[in-house]
Amino acid sequence: MHHTHDFRAVCYPLRVYSGEHALTSLHGELARAGAKRALLLCGRSIRERSDLVEHVMGLAGGRIAAVCADIGAGAPRHQVEAAAVLADEMQADALIAVGAGSVTKAARVVAVRLAEDGPLEALATQYDALGRGRSTRLPNPKLPIFNVLTAATSSQNRAGASIRDDANGRQLEFFDPKTRPRAVFWDAKALSTAPLSLTRAAAGMEYWWALMNLAGAGDENPLVLASRQQCWAIARAAMPRIDDPADWRVRVDLCAASLLRTRDEDDGGLPLGVASGSHEMRMHPITRAVYMLAHSLFNTGTGISQPEATLALAAPAVRVFGDLCPDVVADIGRMLEAGDASATGVARALEVEFHRFGYTLNLRAARVPRDRAQAVIEHALRTFNCNADGWMNDKAKRLHQMLAEVL
Repeated sequence: MHHTHDFRAVCYPLRVYSGEHALTSLHGELARAGAKRALLLCGRSIRERSDLVEHVMGLAGGRIAAVCADIGAGAPRHQVEAAAVLADEMQADALIAVGAGSVTKAARVVAVRLAEDGPLEALATQYDALGRGRSTRLPNPKLPIFNVLTAATSSQNRAGASIRDDANGRQLEFFDPKTRPRAVFWDAKALSTAPLSLTRAAAGMEYWWALMNLAGAGDENPLVLASRQQCWAIARAAMPRIDDPADWRVRVDLCAASLLRTRDEDDGGLPLGVASGSHEMRMHPITRAVYMLAHSLFNTGTGISQPEATLALAAPAVRVFGDLCPDVVADIGRMLEAGDASATGVARALEVEFHRFGYTLNLRAARVPRDRAQAVIEHALRTFNCNADGWMNDKAKRLHQMLAEVL
């Protein structure tokens, strides 16, 4: 396969512990960091419906001083601010995030809030009059972070984070490589506490991302191609196994796929240039459109989860944006072995594939009023991860078409 030889890759220190007793290494990691008063962050369901918090505290050997079990979906700002106040009052010297995407994002923003001066608005990504974003420099040292996953999430090793500012109806986005975790844990017990619905959502997301990232990737560098090809292999093999609640190994596989997806970006993959403050983007239009709208639907109070929205919007995006990237559509068709190589045919093959694994592909049950579509799209166009360059700003009509298909 042809690939580029001009690229930049960055390797960040990270220890990954995986297996039936992965969490037994937590005490050593806390000791290595000199942590004696760690704050454990999690959601209410983990605290109330499992013994995982007690299990983690027992293995930490007295190095956890307090628990904040109030981090909800999307990491709402008021909860993050409250967690930061608690961490400050107890003089926390480390943060342990137990959960998936929302709690790992929250931990990074708590670390930022504790270390930097000024309100969160001043520390977040700033946008110019054209909607182009630039990350704010956050120079101060951050508390060490340790992530204990209950489900696969690409948030496990990122430097960026976003939280919901419900009072102002917007997202606040942050970027700081110093908030990457010291270690992540893919522990059998922790991963087995997640309800099947969460595992299925994580699997669907990894499958979609693997498919989208490998499509049109022929000109990426060899490190990126290796990660994307392995992600696709893992995702395809995982899908038939996700409904077995006893198979913790498939959950580890999905965690590995999500970590490879993060490493893809470190190795020069997508979205290129955002972290350094430039606006160069190479994410193809189908991925951009789905991510933006799914992110917006999740964060504008519709009651629709990001995985639900992502899978529902996947086929409409191929139909609506396929003419802008025919090479990507052709790659998706080949990977799905679609008989009809047109955008319509490939979109249908994608719908058949998700139906085969039991996913629902419309969002009408959420009863989102049609007149909210404009607000959803305006919010979507401010999504830094895939519109930092403003390329999607003149494509609102296409985004409306996509929403009309699923709402």
